[in-house]
Amino acid sequence: MITIALAGNPNSGKTTLFNELTGSTAHVGNWPGVTVDKKEGTYKKGKENIAIVDLPGIYSLSPYTPEEVISRNYILDSKPNCIINIVDATNLERNLYLTTQLLEIDVPVVVALNMMDAVEKNGDKIDEKLLEEKLGVPVVKISALKNKNLDVLMTKAYNESQKKRNGRTVLENSKISHLISDLVIVMKDKKIESPLFHAIKLVENDSIEVEMHKDAVNIVDDFKKTFKDDIFEDDFEAIVADCRYKYISENFAIALKKNELTKNVKITKSDKADRVLTHKIWGIPIFLCILFLVFHLTFSEDLFFLGKIFKFKTLEELGLDTENYGVRWLATIYDGAIFSPGCILNNIWNDMLVGQLFN
Repeated sequence: MITIALAGNPNSGKTTLFNELTGSTAHVGNWPGVTVDKKEGTYKKGKENIAIVDLPGIYSLSPYTPEEVISRNYILDSKPNCIINIVDATNLERNLYLTTQLLEIDVPVVVALNMMDAVEKNGDKIDEKLLEEKLGVPVVKISALKNKNLDVLMTKAYNESQKKRNGRTVLENSKISHLISDLVIVMKDKKIESPLFHAIKLVENDSIEVEMHKDAVNIVDDFKKTFKDDIFEDDFEAIVADCRYKYISENFAIALKKNELTKNVKITKSDKADRVLTHKIWGIPIFLCILFLVFHLTFSEDLFFLGKIFKFKTLEELGLDTENYGVRWLATIYDGAIFSPGCILNNIWNDMLVGQLFN
């Protein structure tokens, strides 16, 4: 049976697509040795039944999370006949980062531009033919939520699964392309499948690749001695990421045509808040102020420093009997200063509830 894997960023609509394709045939378990959902099902509406595997949502194929390792190992080791890369069309540039990595593996790929109904609702347009030309793989506009164009997507995926595809990278004209080429030769000599993907990961100092190809690490180290980048120095992982994003911005993002009228659309409260909270200048000071308020409201024994400002007197100075039950309750809130909510709760628990229990 042909196997098609679904790969994409979290919240790209991947699970919705999986459910629409597999329906009642879907079943969920865990990947061996890892408590991460493994979803499998069968698509029965094509020329033949197709096994569908829903890979965990990931942002890249770097080995930083169990989900990334699972997705990477499945694609490389289990060798699905095709990958459907689900892309959130409303966040095209961000989602295409994973796409550039998937394209480096020797496996057929079909890009599914999901949430096209939301894109069109905004009056935006995506030229899928231009994007298809730039990516070098089929691109299909879909809406998993509205079950739109899913039959077209699966037909494309089935047809691509019958073909052989060699990996291709957007880094071929980058400042480290020569190093990548040398490592590809090494990988081919070692009979490694998907040599381009492994070569680029070794350039990034990927922990899995370094462990697998210790004899090739010296090629990267020797290249670093002759290489100097003004911004990232010899941090090749950062250089690769920067090159990917620049290529996406210059070559893929042009397929998206924004609606000029949206400039006059009323900005939501959420958008206004985002503009302030993520501002490149004011964002950090605001973040620090929020942190201060959180810690102050949790731990401070002098709320907003009112006790110091107004020179409040303690309960003893006011002549109150601190052994009196009512005064003890007052002491959970005030004693020469007004306590923060966090301190009040702590005082009630320790002094009144627990204290009453053991006294």
